[in-house]
This record gives sequence, C-alpha cells and structure tokens, in this order.
Amino acid sequence: MTAERDEHRRILVTLIADPKLPFGGGWTTRVEPADGGSKVSITEDGFVKTPLFRVMARFVFGYHKTMNGYLRSLAKKFGETAVPKNS
Repeated sequence: MTAERDEHRRILVTLIADPKLPFGGGWTTRVEPADGGSKVSITEDGFVKTPLFRVMARFVFGYHKTMNGYLRSLAKKFGETAVPKNS
C-alpha cells in the first residue's frame, strides 16, 4: 500500500501499489469527532481481476473482513472495542 493522500489526523487515502496482484484499488480512511471520541470510517474503492477471486471474495473471504479486522485492531490499540457497521 502507498499513501496517496494524507490530511493530517482526518483523511488517509492508501492504494495497492502492486499491479501484479489479482485485485487492486484503495481505502479512504476518515476520522471524525463523535460522542467524546472518534468515529473511523473506511471506504473501499477496489476491483478484482479474475472470476475465481471474485467468487472467493464473495463466498469465502467476505467483502468486509479485512476492513473490520483493521478497525478492531485500531480500536484495541487505543484500549477500545470497535463494532464495525457494514453498509
């Protein structure tokens, strides 16, 4: 991943930098004040090149697994518990 855009403490845009992978795209991570703490949201803009990986993403890995794991790990780092909401 490479940092494409970084607005200090508010928005971080990262992109997958390896064109040889069967998938690509990036994440836009936003941090906003909320209820005495912070709300972190991730928007994924990605693609999957091959049908096999599309099937695996849909039925094996799930579309939100990596983002939810990232959010839980981030919350844990700060002594918090995250409850991701997938839209």
